[in-house]
Amino acid sequence: MVCTGLRKIKVFVFFLAIIITYTGCRPMKEVEESPGRLADRRFYADFSQKLGYKLNGTENPGLLREVAGWLGTPHRLGGTTRQGVDCSGFVGEVFRVVFKITLPRTSADMAIISQKIETDQLREGDLVFFNTGDGTKITHVGIYLSNHRFVHASSTLGVIVSSLNESFYRRTFSHAGRIN
Repeated sequence: MVCTGLRKIKVFVFFLAIIITYTGCRPMKEVEESPGRLADRRFYADFSQKLGYKLNGTENPGLLREVAGWLGTPHRLGGTTRQGVDCSGFVGEVFRVVFKITLPRTSADMAIISQKIETDQLREGDLVFFNTGDGTKITHVGIYLSNHRFVHASSTLGVIVSSLNESFYRRTFSHAGRIN
C-alpha cells in the first residue's frame, strides 16, 4: 500500500515537473505580450497586407485606415470622392479627415505652402511632389507612408501605394514637403 501511494506521488510530481518545464519554455516576449500589443501586431500585419508592403509597426493607425479605404478608387480629374478622385483631391481629403488640415486644391499650390525637406528627412504624412509633364511645374502629389512608400491617385490605376524607388517616380520626383 505505501509503495503504491509513493509511486502515485512520484508520477504526479513527474508530470507536474513536465508541465512546469514546458509552460516555462515559452519565449519571454510571448509571456509578456499584452492583449494590446497582440492587437497592434495583428493590425499592422493586416494593413501590411492591404497596403502591399511591410509596415514598421509605428505608423499612424488613423492614416493607414483612411488611405486603405481609398485604395482602388478610380482616377477622375477634379474628383474628391470615393467615386473618383485626382491626386490633389485625394491628398486634400486625407489631410482634412486625418489631420484636420485644409490644403489648397492643386498639387502646385500644395508645394508652395509646404516646407521643403530632404528625402532623408521624410516622415509619415509628408508630401512628395512630382513633375510628370514637360515643364518645371509640379503636376502630381502623394502622401509619404514609410519604407520609401507613398500613396497617391495614379491617373491610370487610381489610388495605389507606390515606391519612391520605382524608375518613373525617381525620374519625375521634384521634392518632398512638410505641412506644419
